[in-house]
Amino acid sequence: MAEVYATMDKAAADGMKTSSDKTAAVADAWARVRSDATAIDWAAFVLEGKAYKLRAEGSGAPALLEALREDCVTFAGFRADVGGAVKFFHLLYVGSGVGIIKRNKAQLQKNAPFNAMDGAAGDLELPPDEKTAEKLAALVAAA
Repeated sequence: MAEVYATMDKAAADGMKTSSDKTAAVADAWARVRSDATAIDWAAFVLEGKAYKLRAEGSGAPALLEALREDCVTFAGFRADVGGAVKFFHLLYVGSGVGIIKRNKAQLQKNAPFNAMDGAAGDLELPPDEKTAEKLAALVAAA
């Protein structure tokens, strides 16, 4: 895909990008997550209309898991300590109450907020039936 993008003219290439105003809240919150000057180590977002909105931000895995609602799709980014090194991850959580069409659309909709959160070590998806700190830690360790 990168090769195709590189050979396009500017107008066509710009048409492939998500408008920065639609992901502005994502970029702002992600900067706080990545900053060593704040205590914030995660941020969670939802898609409202055509823009991604900050749903919650905070510190600690229990608070992050609490912010993942069962009735919507949540896109998140978080900081984790992996073997003594700080790494950043994207997280997709599709609640158990989300219908099949929205569930499938989430796989496409995650690209815009995840692209706005640069510098992540990987993308993780937490299953709704395994929403525990242990499962999240296992996903991080396996990434």
